[in-house]
Amino acid sequence: MAGVFKTVMFLVLAFAAVVVFAEDYDVGDDTEWTRPMDLEFYTTWAAGKTFRVGDELEFEFAAGRHDVAVVTKDAYENCDKEKPISHYTTSPVRIMLNTTGPQYYICTVGDHCRFGQKLAIDVVAAGGRAGGGATPTTPATPGPAGSTTPAAGGASPTTPAGTTTPPGSSGTTTTTPTGAASSLSSATFLVAFVSAVVALF
Repeated sequence: MAGVFKTVMFLVLAFAAVVVFAEDYDVGDDTEWTRPMDLEFYTTWAAGKTFRVGDELEFEFAAGRHDVAVVTKDAYENCDKEKPISHYTTSPVRIMLNTTGPQYYICTVGDHCRFGQKLAIDVVAAGGRAGGGATPTTPATPGPAGSTTPAAGGASPTTPAGTTTPPGSSGTTTTTPTGAASSLSSATFLVAFVSAVVALF
């Protein structure tokens, strides 16, 4: 019986250690999810971050003025809003990152995507090393009247793997992401500590 208790206690505490190191990201921070002044705003926002499995993105926006669509790479590059994988209109939208790989998000309202309201991220494993949070984007080409529109790309579609949690759940706080090595060493220490405590029983 004591062996079963030790095993269950270890698994519960190890799971808690992984959850503790998950990050909640408020997309755009204080700017939130809106049509930005700078075409590269969301690319720049994501560039210094490492998105890992277990992290959560939160998109906050004015009701009726913006939305969030999960799209393929091709749709992201061309701002194609016709067939999104998922489409959300009620703020806040919370998306749990549950698998590795690139993921793409756009606003389908008006020309917001073409004016920079789009986000591409690359998700790594929970203990994975950082390779940069942003996914490279296709360079923009000049459009009419000085506007810019993304260049058409020939990339094959990639399906993002994020899933959503129901809107309206409790709010989240923004935290500064820590480095992969720091998170991994802290998790390793916590698991070792838990193992030592369980061994005492």
